[in-house]
Amino acid sequence: MKLTFWGAAGQVTGSMHMLKLDSGYTVLIDCGLDYENRDDFEANNRYFPFMPEDIHLVILTHAHIDHSGNLPNLIRQGFKGQILCTDPTVELAKNLLLDSLNVQRIESNRKNSARKSRKKSKRPAKSEQIATLYTKHHIELTHDAMVGIQFNRVFEVNDQLTIEFFPAGHILGAASVKLTVKEHGQTKSVGFTGDLGNYNSKLVVDPHAMPGLDYLITESTYGGRMHLHTSNAENLMLKYIEDTCVKYKGKLVIPAFSVGRTQSIIFTLNQLHTKGLLPPVKVYTDSPLAIKTTRLYTEFIEQLNDEAKTFFKANGKLFTFPNLYTIDEDFDSKMVSAMPEPAVIISAAGMVEGGRIQEHIRHNIGDAYSTILIAGYCAEGTLGAELLKGRPSVSINKKERQVYAKIERTDAFSAHPDQEGLMKYLEASDYKKLKQIFLVHGDPDSLTKFKERIGLDSAVIPEMEQEFTL
Repeated sequence: MKLTFWGAAGQVTGSMHMLKLDSGYTVLIDCGLDYENRDDFEANNRYFPFMPEDIHLVILTHAHIDHSGNLPNLIRQGFKGQILCTDPTVELAKNLLLDSLNVQRIESNRKNSARKSRKKSKRPAKSEQIATLYTKHHIELTHDAMVGIQFNRVFEVNDQLTIEFFPAGHILGAASVKLTVKEHGQTKSVGFTGDLGNYNSKLVVDPHAMPGLDYLITESTYGGRMHLHTSNAENLMLKYIEDTCVKYKGKLVIPAFSVGRTQSIIFTLNQLHTKGLLPPVKVYTDSPLAIKTTRLYTEFIEQLNDEAKTFFKANGKLFTFPNLYTIDEDFDSKMVSAMPEPAVIISAAGMVEGGRIQEHIRHNIGDAYSTILIAGYCAEGTLGAELLKGRPSVSINKKERQVYAKIERTDAFSAHPDQEGLMKYLEASDYKKLKQIFLVHGDPDSLTKFKERIGLDSAVIPEMEQEFTL
């Protein structure tokens, strides 16, 4: 069989790997959007380097858009098979894909308006218009093609192939997948970690290693570093709220992904409230997507960790407490940004690229009493990354703005393990006995440092479009 890396090779986003059996049966593991270069979004995502109709099966590790976001386009271009994933991923993915489509519409309208303005003439021909990668109809077809598979149960695809999902942590429903292939009288097992969760995370379970592998394809997001400021999350949040909102009457603005990190932060604040420690400061969740998906954490409570299940059993809720307000309408979001009173604002997107978070940053970045708390990974070139570099000014909506607010960073809510966490996972996978370990889903520096840390010739950093015979 052959393994080809079509995405997230030498970079973080655009996860897409192909396993082709000698019989011709072809499996695509993840089909995510590539966000490495916003200017090349169209070129990187509209067309596939293979024929979508030649794919027999898709396995989706989790719902995040850099893993699921191009599935409707795959279907639009001819894929007719099933998409296997966990039950929570079936529900989360539809919401995330609809949100992604909305972002695409906004971006395509902006680009088309700019082109029209440059031409200063008639509207460009229809063929010249920049369109979204897919429509709502293709998202519905994608949802219809999804089949929920339980964790830790072997699923027989055909006489040659079985798959098994293992909890990966990371977000609700995230899975690592083990594919066992029988061909030419031999049996080989290939494992894809998907995105792993950090050990001892809020809400989600620790990642489970996959036993009996011959080959492992592992994420390496933080393969080159150790997490910073990971002390008790409750104490950390209490400190930031007291220092920013209580002492200086400023705003604590937290960019957070709508699925995963937002829920972890709100759960932590609820824990503080239950203990009587949360100051009487208003907390705003400003992400329609987060509001839509949060209910699923209660619906799939049995898949959360013991800390969350125990809290839910004792209190009957995970995310609801006094002074927590959810914002749905754009008008209300702008009002919260501009109001003078202290508050905690949790808003998407986590890398401060697009979404309502930029409005909150714009309104508060010039306030020396406010704090912007970066709580996760920020890819190079994003506004979040620029803020973390400590620049005296940053560009927001094409306007340079002075940075007077405090810029802080914490890994207490990180959804990925650091280098030691990744090594812990490899040790549980008996990595020294693996025939090959492929390092993906990391920037070049992280990949190189992680490979050095592993210290084995079997550790390989594949290039984009590179093919291996297993």
